[in-house]
Amino acid sequence: LDPDVMIIDEVLSVGDTAYQARCVARMLEMARSGTPIVFVSHNLPAVLELCTRVIVVNAGRIQSDGSPGDGIKS
Repeated sequence: LDPDVMIIDEVLSVGDTAYQARCVARMLEMARSGTPIVFVSHNLPAVLELCTRVIVVNAGRIQSDGSPGDGIKS
């Protein structure tokens, strides 16, 4: 894959640990190469590892927009 933007929605909620590790490694590789990634997840450790900005949406409204640590706290 060589997308302009990668959109990932809850991909880490399926598969075993090895599959999840491969997914994270590939997303990190793509991000380092400059591909923007939109990562939708409830997996908070993965959010901390992969994201540089977090937008928390609750009931269709933006609850917070900032650092991963701040987003997870909200």
